[in-house]
Formats: sequence, C-alpha cells, structure tokens
Amino acid sequence: MATTAEATVTRRPIDTFAAEERRSYRLLMRVRLAASAAIAIFLLIRFPNAGGAYWAGLTAAFAGIGVLQYLVSRTSYYAPWQKYLFVALDLALVSFIILYPNPLLVDGFPISEQFRFPNFDYFYVVVALMALSYAPGAVAWAGLAAILVWGLGAYLALQIPGMITELDIPNFESLPMAERLRLAHGVNFIDISARVQEFFVMAVFAGVLAAVVWRSRRLVGRQMRAERARANLSRYFSPGLIEELAGQDEPLGAVREQNVAVLFADIVGFTALSENRPAETVIALLRDFHGRMASEVFAHNGTVDKYIGDAIMATFGTPRAGDRDATNALACARAMLGSMENWNRERRQGGLPPIEIGIGLHFGSAVMGDIGDERRLEYAVIGDTVNVAARLEAMTRNVDAPLVVSNDTVEAIKQETGADAQPLTGLARGETTAVRGRTGKLAVWLLDGSEAASGSQA
Repeated sequence: MATTAEATVTRRPIDTFAAEERRSYRLLMRVRLAASAAIAIFLLIRFPNAGGAYWAGLTAAFAGIGVLQYLVSRTSYYAPWQKYLFVALDLALVSFIILYPNPLLVDGFPISEQFRFPNFDYFYVVVALMALSYAPGAVAWAGLAAILVWGLGAYLALQIPGMITELDIPNFESLPMAERLRLAHGVNFIDISARVQEFFVMAVFAGVLAAVVWRSRRLVGRQMRAERARANLSRYFSPGLIEELAGQDEPLGAVREQNVAVLFADIVGFTALSENRPAETVIALLRDFHGRMASEVFAHNGTVDKYIGDAIMATFGTPRAGDRDATNALACARAMLGSMENWNRERRQGGLPPIEIGIGLHFGSAVMGDIGDERRLEYAVIGDTVNVAARLEAMTRNVDAPLVVSNDTVEAIKQETGADAQPLTGLARGETTAVRGRTGKLAVWLLDGSEAASGSQA
C-alpha cells in the first residue's frame, strides 16, 4: 500500500495539471475568439448577404460560450464537470448552425444538402480546441459528443416527411451505379454510410488526440517527478552521481548497515563570531561556509548528510561503498582546510576576522536509510561511527589541531592505498583518549595547524 508521502508525490502532477487546466480557459477563450472571427469573416465573404450575417452572429454566440466558460472558471462556482457541459453546448450550437434553416434566406439549401457539404469539419475544430485544456477525458468526450450531436441531427432530419436513406431502398447496393448516384443526389436522400464514415473518423481523431494529450501529461508528470528527485538528491550527492541515482526506482536503496567514513566540520567560536552581527550577515556567512564545504565534499565523492547550524556532516561510502572511501574522506578534510585558508585570505583583505574550523573523521559501521514519518522523510546515516566522528570534531578544541582522525580511519586508508603513505602525510599519532559516551579509549591522529596551512598552499 502506498504511503501518504508517495501518494502526495503522485498527486502533485495531477493537481498541477488540474490548476493548469483551469488556467487554460483563458488561452481557450483567446483561440476560440480568433477562430470564431476567422470563420465569421469566411462566412461573410462566402455568403455576402443577410444569410451570412445570421451565421456570423451564431458564430459570435459560439465565441460567447468560450467567454462564459472563462468567466465561470474564475469564480467559486467552477466545477470540473462543467467543461463537459460547455463542450456539449459548443457542439449543439455548431450542429444547430449547420442544420437549422437560415430564416434570413428565402431560398436556402435543403437539409439533405447540409449533410453533403463538408460541414462536419467544423466539429474537428471544436474537438481540437479541447486539446488545449490538457484534459484527455475532455477531448475524448468532445469526440463522443460530436458523434452523438451529429447523429441526433441526422435522426431528426430523417423524421421530416419524405426523407429516405439507402436503407429504405430495396437492394440499393445491387442497383446500377448511375441509378444509385441519381438516388443519392436526390433532395430527400441522406446517406447513412457517409455518416458512419464521419463517426468512425471522428472517433479515431478524438481517440488519437486524447492519447496524445494523455501521453503529454504523463511525460510532463514523469519529468516533474524526476526533477523533484534530482532536486532532493542534489542536497546530498555530487552532480555526477545525481543522474545515475535519479534514474533508479530506489536510488538510496533499502535500509542497511555498512562501513562508511563520517566527517564533521564545525566553525570554532561561532557564537562569539556571530554575536552583535545582523541576522542577514550571519546567514550569509553560514551559506558561504556551507557552500564551500559542500563543494569539497562533492569533489571527493562524498555525500552531504546534513547541515547542523554552523556544522556540516558528510559521509563517504554512501549510498554505496567505494574502494577509497576513507582516503577520499581524509583528502576532503585537507581540501576543506585549504578552502578555509583561501577564504580567510579573502576575508583579511576585506578587513574581516579569519574563521577557524575543527574537523573530526572516523571510519566504521553505520546504519543508513530514510528516517522520519510519512509527511517528511530524510536520508540519514546513524550509529556509533557518527557519534564518534562528532566527538572527534569537538576534541579539536582541546588538542589545538584543526583535524582529528581516528586510528580506524588511518587503518582503513592503509588498506585502501597499500604501501602508498602519501595520503597520511602530516598526521601525527596523538594520545589515546576516552570518548564521551563510549567505553574504552580511542587512538587518534592529529594534523597540526602548520601542516594544514602548508597543505592548503601546496
């Protein structure tokens, strides 16, 4: 059974289309006014008499229905079913214009001639207009309504005394062609087979058009969901990984436990730094800091797990483990320190105080997956490894080093790199220390400030 969150994600494109469908009535009105004007001009040129003026007036009434529909759509009285009613009114009016005798013409065409003229083509215009509503159901209904209205018109015409069809003539299909043509062109003859052909072609036309609108909605909905997924993933993962993950049904996978490297970076003395500063300045500083740190995380194949005030938590080995996760994490920590040194150089030139950070890094087993409730889910990495990394970051204040790395991380780097000791350059073994909230002591390695500064300038 789908969760509330899943249902909400599924529902959003539907609601978006419903709102867009309602807004589309303005476009429909404009297109209808333009089409009505063109048809009215054509009728006045084709019939430059009072009869043409009568038909042009009815065409104006057709345009008026579109204006009325637009006005109703902007009120609280609007309901989705109304679009079907307005379509029926459109088609009924078109049928009336075509079949009802023009009272301003003394010698008008007999009703049978109206069925011989290509008058049914006007119904295609109405059905095509419905495609602008983004509603495949309305398009299909327009096609069906056109068939029903035109069929009703043919039925009523046949109720006129003297009207006949090929069904009323015995052995009509076996008669000589000349005789069939003579009968078919009689003033009292209405061709049923031609009506069936019109109905069939209209059904195909409306069906194909409805399918096109439906497919367009589906493609747009799929694109909306994909873009939303990419936007959500971009909060955590590097751009190179987003495209790959966005194309998967379960981009983050099931809840699981695996080895990861966890990094915490925090501004030292942020409270004093932000004291008596405008809120806009503080937020701008945090955004700049988070942006710089996240760039380094993504550049080293890491994942931004979360921002915690003036701190950032990153993981390496998520959503899937790699063969250099610990090595990448340490390289990222060095790059963060280098980025901060460059930023501080800019700040000094601008007369601003430098910013110091502390970084803690630990490697070990952690649990990862979505946490939260149905209204809000968040991808998270939790467990002892995360807690230790946070404690190591806090330890940087006591040991006067910008980076504290657990021995577990160092051992993992040795396994990943083999005999290559370059990634561990500058790290010095620190004192084995107790970690708050954890039994036993932890061996750590330190990167002193001078090494961090020289590394940043390298």
